[in-house]
Amino acid sequence: MKLRSALRVRYVAIGVGVLACCALMAWFAYVEALRHYERVRAGEVAQRASFYALSLEAQLARYESLPRIAALAPVLTRLLRNPGDPAEQAAANSYLKAVQTNAQLAAAYLMDTRGNTLAASNWNEPGSFVGRNYAYRPYFSDAVAHGVGRFYGVGNTTGEAGYFLSVPIRDPEHPNAAPIGVVAIKAPLGSYEDALANSGDIVVLTDRDNVVFLGSVPQWRYRVLAPLSAEARAHLRATRQYGDAPLDALPGDTLRRYRVHYRPTGSLGWRIAILTAPAEDRQTAALAAIGAAAASALAFALAAALWLRHTRERERVRARLALQAAHRDLETRIAERTAELTQANSDLARKVEALDDARRILRDTRDAAIQAGKLAALGQMAAGITHELNQPLTALMTLSNNAVRLIELQRIRELARNLELINDLAARMGKIVAHVKAFARNDAVEREPVSIDETIKQSLALVQGHRKANDVTIRVAPIPDEAIALASAIRTEQVFVNLLTNAIDACAMSEDRKEVVVEAAMTARTVRVSFRDSGPGIAPEALPRLFEPFYTTKSAGKGLGLGLAISQAIVDEFGGSLSAANVEAEPGRRSGAVFVVELQRATVQSESTT
Repeated sequence: MKLRSALRVRYVAIGVGVLACCALMAWFAYVEALRHYERVRAGEVAQRASFYALSLEAQLARYESLPRIAALAPVLTRLLRNPGDPAEQAAANSYLKAVQTNAQLAAAYLMDTRGNTLAASNWNEPGSFVGRNYAYRPYFSDAVAHGVGRFYGVGNTTGEAGYFLSVPIRDPEHPNAAPIGVVAIKAPLGSYEDALANSGDIVVLTDRDNVVFLGSVPQWRYRVLAPLSAEARAHLRATRQYGDAPLDALPGDTLRRYRVHYRPTGSLGWRIAILTAPAEDRQTAALAAIGAAAASALAFALAAALWLRHTRERERVRARLALQAAHRDLETRIAERTAELTQANSDLARKVEALDDARRILRDTRDAAIQAGKLAALGQMAAGITHELNQPLTALMTLSNNAVRLIELQRIRELARNLELINDLAARMGKIVAHVKAFARNDAVEREPVSIDETIKQSLALVQGHRKANDVTIRVAPIPDEAIALASAIRTEQVFVNLLTNAIDACAMSEDRKEVVVEAAMTARTVRVSFRDSGPGIAPEALPRLFEPFYTTKSAGKGLGLGLAISQAIVDEFGGSLSAANVEAEPGRRSGAVFVVELQRATVQSESTT
């Protein structure tokens, strides 16, 4: 009886210990899974926020030059000189209507220096701007004081929201004198808000005072994510930015149910806010915890079964006293070992097959990561490319209008010159688009002779917008014609674009000289291309980890830490190397960083295969 009682206590203790281990594994799995899913969700949300921000900035950039072009029209200057002339007013109204129609704007209008509207595209419509005074609007005072005014708000006359852009008009005969008027346009952002509503995200656009003015949830419009200060509320009332909206805060329990991710955008202090529900991550982590607990219980059950089986087998072996029993036991053991070897051979074959599958998946994953890196670089260059295309598009509009007028006047020689300029601008736009299409192509991994000179030229064209935005000079030393590497043109271009982008970002942090130097040199077997910047250099603690995936020294929202890792993988694939070091002006003082790409020369490969 005492033995049975002791065994019962022992089994109970073992059961309690097993349950405790399963609970501990479940808790550990829940914590780690929740942390992992939160990191993954944050990365995904950051990418989507960047996409929304770039889309908005691209749309706003389309309207940036329109008021400046409109301000050059002599008909507006004549009306400002003679504000009471009905003929001049009619001509100005007609011109502004044409601007509004061709550019698909909500309105275009002209104000004098006191803010009184003299002409407008809607002069013949109910709610016309003509005769209205908008001196209290910030875009009017900013245009007079700073040369340009930007503002988003609800129209005081129409009650419809829009994005306002304005510039001053100066007398051509006295260009240095004070402005004689202001021309403004009102652009609709309804298509952007529709895109947000169809995105599937809970995403809103807020101003610097946390007031929601666009978003995928119409009921949140003109509500605030945080209480407004008395000063901010008074300013909004004075400018009537959002009309008579009460600007109440969202219900407290609304924000408590979500995690808010912000991303700055535009030049007016706006922010993209994406709201995600943390409950989904907790549910997924709970499922992972249940799986871990079940796996732990199964492991303990298998261990107990093996232990019981071993105990019973040992008892049977001890019961065999005769030689016949020992012989049967030996045969049994031989059969078991044979089965184990057969199973081991089968397992080995499956592992070899799984290893081949894993290698194929690794290769496909690497190619996908390289293509994703190119698309991410294109996303970062989108604003610059848009700017490069926007200028020729604007010029094309002006030249097309001139061509129509020249045909009417029968000025054939000037018309021919005008058409030549249109053809040149179209060719320029075609080159820009061709560069982007070639860069985005998902090419096959085949090594071939690649001209380093041509690859550097293509890469410089792709980073041109980013270089101009940061006011950085790129100096390329003469590249020898025989600098031919054995690689892939598109993937080599991806590496160069990434290194040039990083160098431009580093130079942007410099307060004096902003210069990137690109040089190429050759040895008997390799081609070496170096990218040296005048930035602050690389911190000593960052150098050993520079090529680790997801390690970045850039601020949040400006990089995922994959660019250098992908670039190193591409160069390694070609049998080359990618290294980084600091440039020291004097011992202990950094004066920039240099990245060196070393590739095999095409002539070396040709000689080895003949």
